[in-house]
Amino acid sequence: MSASFRRIAACLSLALGALGAAHAQSPAASSGRPLRIVVPYASGGLADITARLLSEHLAARLHQPVVVENKPGANGAIGTAQVAKAAPDGNTLVYVVSSHVFGRALIPDLPFDPIKDFAPVTLATRTAMVLVASPSLPVNNVPELVAYVRARPNQLAFASAGNGSNVHVFGQWFADLAGLKMTHVPYKGSAAAHMDLIAGRTQIVFDTLGAVQPHVAAGNLKILAAGAERLPKYPDIPTVAEAGYPGFRAESWGAVLAPAGTPAARIDQLNREIVAALNLPEVRKRLEDAGAQVVGSTPAELGQTLVAEEKKYGDLIRRMGIRLE
Repeated sequence: MSASFRRIAACLSLALGALGAAHAQSPAASSGRPLRIVVPYASGGLADITARLLSEHLAARLHQPVVVENKPGANGAIGTAQVAKAAPDGNTLVYVVSSHVFGRALIPDLPFDPIKDFAPVTLATRTAMVLVASPSLPVNNVPELVAYVRARPNQLAFASAGNGSNVHVFGQWFADLAGLKMTHVPYKGSAAAHMDLIAGRTQIVFDTLGAVQPHVAAGNLKILAAGAERLPKYPDIPTVAEAGYPGFRAESWGAVLAPAGTPAARIDQLNREIVAALNLPEVRKRLEDAGAQVVGSTPAELGQTLVAEEKKYGDLIRRMGIRLE
């Protein structure tokens, strides 16, 4: 077991211990208790933006205060673990992204089950991802990129928002499919990764369209391919699959989960009100401007997505040998 992994395990243990003590001292939830939405990632990202947009509209719809708490760490595992152990009274939720289903493949001793320890509420959004390159890289599409990197094995680098992030997994998957030998450089979030990419210290990254779009518009980054489907704003840019790698699909999503055992009636109420909030014109526009597509699924549909994607990406991550380092 690596020292880094031991630190992650220790942080999770402390966080869960503190949570258990708090439950032992607290009375059962009452109708006046706030609804808490935990975002297990740093502030400022799309998950945080979405959770805060929802919080603005849910308070009136649910007739209770709503608070958003950022609890980042261990690729989302610390905050998510706390919600998994929270009282299943319908007053604690977690807003996760697609890397939630990577957990057991990345951390064999993960202290929660990403499927069984949660009650699905709704798949809130899907988010387009794109392959972007440093402006100094002399390529403009996927075939040119592949030829350039193959001629320079182990000389170039792809960036990510952190070890085990969806940005990391999609970058490694593409390199694996294309037979590219590149160095992975993880950062603490996308913003830091973008700065080094613009400066040419790394060469490519897979990230959400909303995150990179300002840099693309300013001419500081260039889009080489779409991750899943052609983009309405850039319809002439092909997908990675169209560029010669069928089966590749890089797409992120955001979802709302509750602790397992939350009453079905409360799950139905939360689903109904969250989906209604997502479909408010001002919320939909804000999310679309950030590169997200509103979904608003049923709990059952989200449950099916979680099971299918954990199988797909778990197999992929284990095959590629990705671990939290």
